[in-house]
Amino acid sequence: MNTEWISFFYHLITGFFIALVLFWGLKWLLRRDGSSYTSVTPWCGIIKRPLMTIPWLLFVLYSIHTWPGVERYEWHETLPVFERILMIIYPAWLVWELSLRTEDILANADQRWAARLSHSVIARTIQLLVVLSLLLSLAQVLGYSLSALLAFGGIGGIIIGLAAKDWLSNFFGGLMLMLDRPFKEGDWVRSPDRAIEGHVEKVGWRLTKVRTFDRRPIYVPNSIFTGIVVENATRMRNRRMIENFTLRYEDLTKLPVILERLEKTMIQLEDVDAREPHYAVFIRYDDSSLLCQVRVHITQTGRVGFLKVQQSILLLIAQIVAEEGAEFAYPVRRIFSDGPIDS
Repeated sequence: MNTEWISFFYHLITGFFIALVLFWGLKWLLRRDGSSYTSVTPWCGIIKRPLMTIPWLLFVLYSIHTWPGVERYEWHETLPVFERILMIIYPAWLVWELSLRTEDILANADQRWAARLSHSVIARTIQLLVVLSLLLSLAQVLGYSLSALLAFGGIGGIIIGLAAKDWLSNFFGGLMLMLDRPFKEGDWVRSPDRAIEGHVEKVGWRLTKVRTFDRRPIYVPNSIFTGIVVENATRMRNRRMIENFTLRYEDLTKLPVILERLEKTMIQLEDVDAREPHYAVFIRYDDSSLLCQVRVHITQTGRVGFLKVQQSILLLIAQIVAEEGAEFAYPVRRIFSDGPIDS
């Protein structure tokens, strides 16, 4: 074995140990305050994979450059191109990793910005820019003319646009959903125009996944949302409750007191929004009863919470009616006869 190979193995072992020390040093820094990579700062946890790759990437490049007689190999001429490609791919990978954790970054930012910005829009926009920049940069490194590529892109864009009209309409529909934000992932939505109701699980570039209440997934093309009405029940400030009940004609004199007590008592409940229109009124005379109606707005917008508050109001109506000595009406039919009824 000649001195070139001995020197190469010496540099190889030295470089390996240096890379190993750097790797364990970075790992120790990332895990310094706990067992998780994300324990030091959210940024370290986000870019942990690119950081941990740096020592071994430098080791590989160092080994190639110290290879004995590397100048005599044909692939030596392509080595600078390979290094330039790595210098392009590595930052793109780093930015891509950041885009995957946009939600975590916004969660650690100012809450005002987190509420206004959509992490899905930011992430997908960054990813689109990364892909376009990466392709153009790689094409330039490999010797392709950017002006020719852009000229071909103009003609090719027309051809692709005609061939993929539906796909593009869904793509821009998804972009409008992410910018306008009529709903976000986790919202309860329904459409009176289409049989769509459930919780939004994912808003993609082409499809939106909605999980119905019977736990069946619906995949809706984004272009549909640009032409239909969508209700976002999650953003309700409150839910309206309108309930009718009937009293007997014998309780007509007790009716004003019952309605007055109901109106005063209902708005004192914790989950009733007193700022919204509310009433307890007598509606009309029915065939065998006095029709009354109560209306309130309940701040519990979830179905279970709303039903529980509604239950308490219904029980309150029954309690006040009983305390005032009145009774709920039921259908009554009176038969008048001039003589005995034959059996």
